[in-house]
Amino acid sequence: MIRINLLPTQEAERAAGRRQELAVGTFVLVLAVVGLFAAHAWQQLCLSSLQRQLRRVTVELADIQGPYADVTHMEQQKQELRDKLRVIGELEAKKVGPVRILADLSTATPDKLWLTEFTETSGKLKLSGLGVDEQTVADFLRRLPTGRRQERSNKWRRCSTISSIGRKARKSPGSARSCWRS
Repeated sequence: MIRINLLPTQEAERAAGRRQELAVGTFVLVLAVVGLFAAHAWQQLCLSSLQRQLRRVTVELADIQGPYADVTHMEQQKQELRDKLRVIGELEAKKVGPVRILADLSTATPDKLWLTEFTETSGKLKLSGLGVDEQTVADFLRRLPTGRRQERSNKWRRCSTISSIGRKARKSPGSARSCWRS
């Protein structure tokens, strides 16, 4: 029996080529889908790992926030206390000076000398007063603290001006000036 090929050979080759292209295309498409699925699965795995790590870090941060807030509050209180102690120290240093000055003035002032003005401006002390004669003023100036008191001073410069009026009204008032440290 004779065989008759109804399909031409070129058509058969084209059909085989199309089947092969279809198989290769399907294979590439399946391979691409599998690759995308694998990449998606890998990304999901990485994402879940990072989310677990983020939750762990968030819990650690929450655990640290309480003590950290306490420490910062204590640091603020510590700084406030330091400031208060500094102010107290300054006030204590300043309170001793005027007391010493008044005590020294009390012991140095003779009976015939009267202080009429006592002014302190920016660390300088100005005294004004009346004395019976110049000798009384000179005695007062000699009695004012010197040397020893200066060594123990807190470096406040004190100056005094004492005016004296003589017994006679015709005498012009004299003036004496002395500086010392308290």
